[in-house]
Amino acid sequence: MKLASYHVHTVFCDGNNEPEDMVRAAIGLGMSDIGFSAHAAWPFSSEWHLPAHRYGDYLAEIARLKAAYADKIRVLSGFEADWLAGVTAPDSAFYGRFAPDYLIGSVHFVPTDVAGRNAPPWAVDAPVDECKRGLVECFDGDGERAVKAYYRAVRAMVSSCDFDIVGHLDLPRKRNGALKFFDETAAWYRAELAETVRAIAQTGKIVELNTGAISRKAMDDIYPSDELLALLYRADVPVTLDSDSHSTGDLACAYDRARQAARDAGYDSFRHLEGDRWVAHPF
Repeated sequence: MKLASYHVHTVFCDGNNEPEDMVRAAIGLGMSDIGFSAHAAWPFSSEWHLPAHRYGDYLAEIARLKAAYADKIRVLSGFEADWLAGVTAPDSAFYGRFAPDYLIGSVHFVPTDVAGRNAPPWAVDAPVDECKRGLVECFDGDGERAVKAYYRAVRAMVSSCDFDIVGHLDLPRKRNGALKFFDETAAWYRAELAETVRAIAQTGKIVELNTGAISRKAMDDIYPSDELLALLYRADVPVTLDSDSHSTGDLACAYDRARQAARDAGYDSFRHLEGDRWVAHPF
């Protein structure tokens, strides 16, 4: 069984450790691959994105680690690239110049759907108070409208962009435990999940099982939910396992739990990058 994570953050964005610390920790865990995925919104940035002027530094450090540890672990360079329509996208048109080994596409920001309203996008992954404030500013506090807008953005991203992995697919669940802004059993929500799975299945993209909410104690569950994971399996959508780690101690957080969730849904393998192909490896 291969042990890997392609979703790893460091001090180059909002992580807590240097890339070399993460590599050494991964070797200690017996990982075969570690893929770095700095938060990216090229050509823009925020306090938690890789700054635009540091892309060269980031890529040079990952290249150094690839060479230095080649006999112990495979080190890969990637980006967790944001989608914001008309601004930035996880696509080779934006990132091809950096020649990443892979791209994760994620929606963290959702623009308002209120006509004429000039509000910053809803930061769906933000701390609870900021997430709540954005719900009010962008959607008049209507959780159903907000979540539907999130999934519309995900479908637009997967349908129009060239990238490898769909990041933390059902992210609005992260703050739903605290804010209770939508009903995860509602018919409209299940319809959004089904429509989004159909869109992903048409593209051949991989969906990650992401354990980051568990390690950061934001939610006692993985992304995607059991219900969504079962839909993905039935649609023959491939999956991989990622920790979304921001610290050395979280590189394989809750992996046993995630593997069991995948088994329960019907999966028997995760995808791992070999050369330029994502290959199924049984677990």
